[in-house]
Amino acid sequence: MAQTVGAVATSHVPAIGRAIAKNLQQDPYWKPFFDGFGPVHQWLQKARPDVVVVFYNDHGLNFFLDKMPTFSVGAAATYRNADEGWGIPEVPAFSGHQKLSWHIIEQLVDRDFDLTTCQEMLVDHAFTLPMALLWPDQQWPVTVVPVCINTVQFPLPSARRCWALGEAVGAAVRRWAGNERVMFLGTGG
Repeated sequence: MAQTVGAVATSHVPAIGRAIAKNLQQDPYWKPFFDGFGPVHQWLQKARPDVVVVFYNDHGLNFFLDKMPTFSVGAAATYRNADEGWGIPEVPAFSGHQKLSWHIIEQLVDRDFDLTTCQEMLVDHAFTLPMALLWPDQQWPVTVVPVCINTVQFPLPSARRCWALGEAVGAAVRRWAGNERVMFLGTGG
């Protein structure tokens, strides 16, 4: 049975990526922000997650205003990112945990969530920056399951519906027969 080891939430504003790219972590403006991740890095060394389920929003890399799913879940073997125009360098690809992704998808559909399943999916700064904050060397010691939530095109899902999605994903992870150590990562502006 999978074990939930914890959760982390952080911002993903593009300026963070520019600060990382320009090596400004010790700059007086940025230092307090980046220093705040010291305890998180220590916790990660103890928690040793195998999989990270990332809740984030897409900024037009996969979906645009003409087709915006309320909720989507990645089920790809690999997730790459691309330049979105912010000047944030691309990071190494992320390995997906396809079997857990499909398990979560099936469990969510069983709980009446209508999803878009993505067997190919790019990830943008909302995904890559939180991961880079947690693993600054950008050597990803985990596999990932992306869970994308529409936050840009009306109608938006209610907070109640997003909470229900989180509960359903948590329940799906608890039902997973694997022995992975699972962490949840939430991110916003």
